[in-house]
Amino acid sequence: MTKPSPFKKLFETKEEPEQEPEQPSEATTESNVTHTPTPLAPAPTQDEPRKRGRPATGKRSDDAWIGRTYYVKRSTDLDVEEELLKLKRRGVEIDKSELVDFLMAVWVKWQQGENIDLLIGEFTPRRNSKLD
Repeated sequence: MTKPSPFKKLFETKEEPEQEPEQPSEATTESNVTHTPTPLAPAPTQDEPRKRGRPATGKRSDDAWIGRTYYVKRSTDLDVEEELLKLKRRGVEIDKSELVDFLMAVWVKWQQGENIDLLIGEFTPRRNSKLD
């Protein structure tokens, strides 16, 4: 005794494609009345739905910045965090990516022969005197 396949009906019944009613493609005249084909109404345009989340305004969405991954020693990272926190308490806002970008740019300029003492002096609020 074989059991009938439950999928057999799916393969046997074919749905016929829905046919649209024919519309005359040319103007026709019937008893002195002219009928022209009616154009299909355009679909109502909907405004783009708002994207969820925050607007893209950070470095990730800025073409001037590129994401990179570098390894640094844990102790160096902690020391940098501590110094950036001290600067933040003094009102100087800078994040690690800006710091790394600046240091790399200064290094390139130093390689090209520029005086980096002037560049570093512009960047940091630290005074040259050790009396702090």
